[in-house]
Amino acid sequence: MKTAEKVIIAAVCAAVAASGTFGGYKYNQIRKKNKAIVDVTPVSNMSNSYWGDNLELQGTVSSGDVQKIMQDESQLVDSILVKKGDAVKKGDTILKYDMTLLELDAAQKKNDLAVIDDNINQANKEIKRLQNLKPSEAIPPMPEPTESPTQPRPTVQTVKAIKDTSNVISGNGSADDPFIFNCSGDTVVSASFLNQLRSSKSYADFYIYENDILIYAWKVNGSDITEEQTEDWTVGKNVIVNGNGSITVDFSKKVFGTLQTYSTEDDYPQEQFDNSISQSDYEQSYIKSGSNDYIYSKAEIAKMISDKQDEIKKLELDKKSADIAYRQALNKKESGQVKSSIDGIVTEVNMGTENADSTSPLVVIQGSAGLSVTISIGELNLDKIAVGDIVNITSYDTGAMAEAEITSIDMTPVSYTSENWNENPNSSTYSFKAKITEDTEGFSVGNWVGATISEAEENGSLYIPLHYTRELDGKYYVMKSDDNGKLKKQYIKTGKIIYGNEIEIKGGLSNDDTICFPYGKNVKEGVKTRVIDEVKW
Repeated sequence: MKTAEKVIIAAVCAAVAASGTFGGYKYNQIRKKNKAIVDVTPVSNMSNSYWGDNLELQGTVSSGDVQKIMQDESQLVDSILVKKGDAVKKGDTILKYDMTLLELDAAQKKNDLAVIDDNINQANKEIKRLQNLKPSEAIPPMPEPTESPTQPRPTVQTVKAIKDTSNVISGNGSADDPFIFNCSGDTVVSASFLNQLRSSKSYADFYIYENDILIYAWKVNGSDITEEQTEDWTVGKNVIVNGNGSITVDFSKKVFGTLQTYSTEDDYPQEQFDNSISQSDYEQSYIKSGSNDYIYSKAEIAKMISDKQDEIKKLELDKKSADIAYRQALNKKESGQVKSSIDGIVTEVNMGTENADSTSPLVVIQGSAGLSVTISIGELNLDKIAVGDIVNITSYDTGAMAEAEITSIDMTPVSYTSENWNENPNSSTYSFKAKITEDTEGFSVGNWVGATISEAEENGSLYIPLHYTRELDGKYYVMKSDDNGKLKKQYIKTGKIIYGNEIEIKGGLSNDDTICFPYGKNVKEGVKTRVIDEVKW
């Protein structure tokens, strides 16, 4: 047999062997998959109905209609218009306040509010001023002295007076290219030219020479010049050139601009400073007369701004409180009296009697509407009650039981008390009233009662064991059997979890479906299923 024929035969045999191997592997995989069967349970076998939780509350028994008028410490009672035993109608005036004190109180509250507003405005202005300050870190370090030039110095022509720009050496008056004038210490800059710089907001540099040597310069920004301070200015009048070459400036006298000093060895302005002046004099040369620039560091300025911002926050809170106090004072001023809110009989008038004190009501009006219960409820349960709902009450004193109908719900929260023992002390608490609709025997005004509100109707939702579900990317799903008896992933819409192990199903699953548990290695889409009645836990 030829060699080529041997190679071909060998290749064919290898291919057949490989094909047989792959086919065997594929067959075994299919066989295993067909062999795996997962148990599924009907949802109807595990579904529970939820009838709701009872809401347990506390309260006290009170008269069905009673009005207690308390003493307002901020007001002075002018007169009480009723006496004990009087019959009154709803809307009758019971007492009047002294209007003089009310008007004074309202005026004071208004003034308090105005003061806070002014303080806030001043604080905001101070923040703007601080934000415009140039920090001391902005002063560049004092440079090292330079060697004196050896080239001959040119003759510098200085002017005696500057009245306009006719003697300008160069520049257009902009910040980048200011007007440049060559001056001596005796050169006078006229008030009119300073006003010209001010009105046009132009920039000018006045270079002062002595024996053809540039000694210092005044760098003037027209925006910094005020009309009131403008007058003829001799540029070297308040400047002393000391024997060692240092410069002393009397900033208490009239000067304009920022002082720039130069080494006596410099030919021309090079924006470098004389090493002979002290560090403090060098820094002072950057400080404009009468300003606060360069006094504080960046950190100090940031701290002052932060403190002012904190001050404003506190003032804003004070303003809210002051505004509420002012509106309350206005309401008192406008009314100046208290009216009866019910029809009834005056049972107490304590003003000027031995019973009068800060805790006793001035007037008590008793209605004739039987007994009611005042009950406290937390804000998280407020949506579970409504006017007309029935509350089951039990007297702690007598054990008497009765039904009461909710007649009103306060929308203003009250302080947490011992009556709210079963409510979250970190949430707001509200009061509501319920009128006893049955025989009131066994109940007296002031009795403590327990109150029960029942969710008496089945909510119709479907509940299954929580462990039958899985969560992926915030969504719940189950593995259920499809119409062909094979597993598939089914996403579901869920609600609340009850009893710690039951989850509400709102969509995606019904009592007709079958789902699996536990979740093992064989629980995959496409695997065959077998229905069992057992609910696995």
